[in-house]
Amino acid sequence: MVDPSGRAAKDSVTPSRQARCMSVKHAFSSESDRERRRMLRQILELPISALCVCAPYRRGSNDEPARRRCIEALVGSLDDAVAVLVLDTRGQERDRADNRAIRACLLAAGRADKVVYSHRGSRDEALLALPDAIGWSIGAGGAFSKLASQRTQQIFLRRELS
Repeated sequence: MVDPSGRAAKDSVTPSRQARCMSVKHAFSSESDRERRRMLRQILELPISALCVCAPYRRGSNDEPARRRCIEALVGSLDDAVAVLVLDTRGQERDRADNRAIRACLLAAGRADKVVYSHRGSRDEALLALPDAIGWSIGAGGAFSKLASQRTQQIFLRRELS
């Protein structure tokens, strides 16, 4: 998610805004379709842009190669103005794998000292609720994907040849 105005980030520090974002993160997938659409419309009214990168992998197989490819595409598409990248934590070991991929991409692009990146939990960073809801909507397909696609650039990577 890119917030060029900084407004979403500024708003997120208020206790009521943080509570709403956290409740989106924890409740979005368990809500009714009607409530999800309402929540998604509210998210899409924020001055943000979203990028959703998808890479195929076989269910039940190791998803790390697909995750690495998504990170490479994401980092490679970052606007030069982006100085901070925050990802939802997936545990220490998996976060370290992400960090290695991010660092390699930034080094290759000559931006290693220009972008700070970290993993945070949704309880620490309320704004993680926004890409979570948008990503869920893209993956759900149908009306949700159509609604989220209005403000989301999507990159679909091809299956790696083995």
